Amino acid sequence: MNTPQYSYTQRWLHWIVALLMLVTLPIGFWMASRGAAGLWGPLTNSLYSWHKAIGFLIIWLIVWRLALRALNRAPGYPDSVSVPVRRLATTTQWLIYALALTVALTGWASVTAFPALNTIFGWHLPPMPGISPDRALYTQIITIHYWAALALCGLLVLHLAGALKHRFIDRDGVFDHISLCKTKKD
Repeated sequence: MNTPQYSYTQRWLHWIVALLMLVTLPIGFWMASRGAAGLWGPLTNSLYSWHKAIGFLIIWLIVWRLALRALNRAPGYPDSVSVPVRRLATTTQWLIYALALTVALTGWASVTAFPALNTIFGWHLPPMPGISPDRALYTQIITIHYWAALALCGLLVLHLAGALKHRFIDRDGVFDHISLCKTKKD
């Protein structure tokens, strides 16, 4: 079966961002639970530092993905995929983009408002434009960050379930759109 695919760059970006999210989301929940329990120290500080650095990187990788998506049409679905499933998949994908950016941007805004811009290896994030240090604002932003992260986790589970269904049950080639196993020239 000759299945259409996203470009090589788009497929690599997808899997890099997926891996970074798989790392930073659990780190975020772990560090927050440690902070809430008053467990401050080198481990908690390291978790926060890595979480902020990875989150900031995710912003730029998603922007790159969205630019490529705007320039390149997404592969179509086979006729065996019903219209409602196509709509659910497309909606889920766009909501993942929106929530991932919301989570990453509110994270950046929150550490600007706190302020706590230090990350790994002594590198400091630039402050988010338009946000000044303000603890009340920080509290509002971090609440949005937390709930958006939970919603993102739910959508990622739905997305993964759909991908695995296409790969192992339907075997309809949809998973191959994003697979790194096949190659298509950019």
